[in-house]
Amino acid sequence: MARQTIDKQAIVEAAYCMASENGLSSLGIREVATACGVSVGTIYNHVASKGGLIAEVVAMFWRNSLAAAACNPLEDEDFVEYVERVYEAMRNALAAFRSDWLPEIRAMMLRGEAVGHEREKQVFAHMGDGLTRVLESDPNADVGRLEGMAPEDVSGFVLDSMLSALSEGASDCRVLASLLRASLYDSRR
Repeated sequence: MARQTIDKQAIVEAAYCMASENGLSSLGIREVATACGVSVGTIYNHVASKGGLIAEVVAMFWRNSLAAAACNPLEDEDFVEYVERVYEAMRNALAAFRSDWLPEIRAMMLRGEAVGHEREKQVFAHMGDGLTRVLESDPNADVGRLEGMAPEDVSGFVLDSMLSALSEGASDCRVLASLLRASLYDSRR
């Protein structure tokens, strides 16, 4: 009998499909191995732990859900409009994936389970960098109106606010958008 080979991407894709159907907490190394038709040891050759597998699934979720929306602003779209569009894309992605996903991760972290927070932080750092680029390229946004704040500070706050609102199930980011518009733009424009 020929040995079946599998790569990390195929493992993560199988786990992603399982998590989208049954939730992150239902993921197990054995179940993923069975779904992939390989041994448990093969899975561990590609991911160090269940937490590492979950981290890869989380990273895949954010990459897949935001790839189109978060890369670049649309023509004539200012920073606030971009934030609103990305928030909507994130909200839609969460709704399509599983509504319990963010609370489930938070609960797993509270229980002390390793969920690959570092991997997720890498994805969010990339998103923050994108927000910073869009903010810096908006000719009408004036970060200087916020004394002592750098574009990275504003982007970090925006991303944290968006993730918090998503976790709480907010249907939009109207308050955040209003605060950004009032603080970054000259009201006379």
